[in-house]
Amino acid sequence: MPAKITEVHPGIYEIFLPLPMRPTIINVYLIDCHGAWALVDTGMNTPDSVAALEEALKEVGIKIEDLDLLIGTHHHVDHFGTSAVIKKRSNATTLLHQFETERVTRMLTMGPPAASPEATEFFLTHGFPIKQYPLEGMRPMWMGTGAYSPVPQPDKYLADGDVIPLGDRSLEIIWTPGHAPGHCLVYLRREKVLIVGDHLLPKITPHVGLYPSSPTTNPLGDFLNSQIKVQRFDVQLVLPAHGGVFHDHRHRANQLIEHHRYREAEMLDIVRRQPKCAFDVAMEVFGDEERPIFHVMAATFETLAHLEYAVIEGRARKRDRDGRTFYHTA
Repeated sequence: MPAKITEVHPGIYEIFLPLPMRPTIINVYLIDCHGAWALVDTGMNTPDSVAALEEALKEVGIKIEDLDLLIGTHHHVDHFGTSAVIKKRSNATTLLHQFETERVTRMLTMGPPAASPEATEFFLTHGFPIKQYPLEGMRPMWMGTGAYSPVPQPDKYLADGDVIPLGDRSLEIIWTPGHAPGHCLVYLRREKVLIVGDHLLPKITPHVGLYPSSPTTNPLGDFLNSQIKVQRFDVQLVLPAHGGVFHDHRHRANQLIEHHRYREAEMLDIVRRQPKCAFDVAMEVFGDEERPIFHVMAATFETLAHLEYAVIEGRARKRDRDGRTFYHTA
């Protein structure tokens, strides 16, 4: 398998790993700390991905066993799914935010998202016609397989403002909740390089949803505040998990903020005409054509995140009727 690796900054390498889904590639980042090696994110634990990682490392003269530090930006399968394999082979110190460790535990132990009575009630409250769909269809195909092989407990938790010395480099941690509650960026201040995971993608908008098990009631507010937060840092090179590297992080952050403002306005226009629950609003905004149930679920809870944010900010109201929550404008 030909290695796909490129040096994007002296001693910092972008590695392209295949995914059996869309997006079809994840970018992970290898950092030569001159005497030590760090890897940010891991890809999924599939034979193709592990082989691609091995070939890429071979290009710079090292093996998985030579890695010293492993940082997960967040718990998702494409970012942390091979961490247990890498940890076992390298004994690299493995770091993840505490909120993400809690999500790893849930991912490894839970059934379908609506399997519990509490989750079922949550789905029904927001208008999701759960009885129309088989529960197993609400799980991504890889869940419960070896493709997700995360370290269940990291060596240390990441925290906002941490500075991790490794070799002759310093890796700073910026906590950016939203896409995931413990999502973190890795900032190399001297180099003015920012490894952004899924927080700042150049072409697509990361999913931000409010789910039954969400540790926050306002993930979209968290996400927007995180977009403002990252603009305080001096950055010349942005390294995303999906899409090409880019340079103007402030411009992209503001684009994402404007996207969500537009999407909220679209949703509020719908509930201005008639109070509706999140599922019905999602069907108008995202379209009600045939699609996998997992996508319908994601659209519903992304819509819910927008509506709850609008309520918190005072631009919408909600009321309960007949066991369902309806949103409307004043």
